[in-house]
Amino acid sequence: MPRSPSILAVATWTADRLTIDAVHAALQELAVSSLAEPGCTRFEVLQQVAEPTRFVTVERWDSEAAADAHTRSVHARTALRRLGPLLTATPRFARYRSVER
Repeated sequence: MPRSPSILAVATWTADRLTIDAVHAALQELAVSSLAEPGCTRFEVLQQVAEPTRFVTVERWDSEAAADAHTRSVHARTALRRLGPLLTATPRFARYRSVER
């Protein structure tokens, strides 16, 4: 039986210069909680070198269902509420399906 392709979820976050540390901490907490969820095999928090107010999170999920469950989870919704006032722009989210064979 063929394995369903994994889902890579990528989000971009832009902090205010005064909130960089708080955004970093909130994203790290989100990573720890997310990695404990079923189906999450990767959650990285990246900070742009040239512009440290910009962050990217990269998540790998075993399935679309696991990624959907994460989106509905209490900890993900709580993190979004916490991050909202710390950001200078609305976060951007995109999902990608693995096409590896």
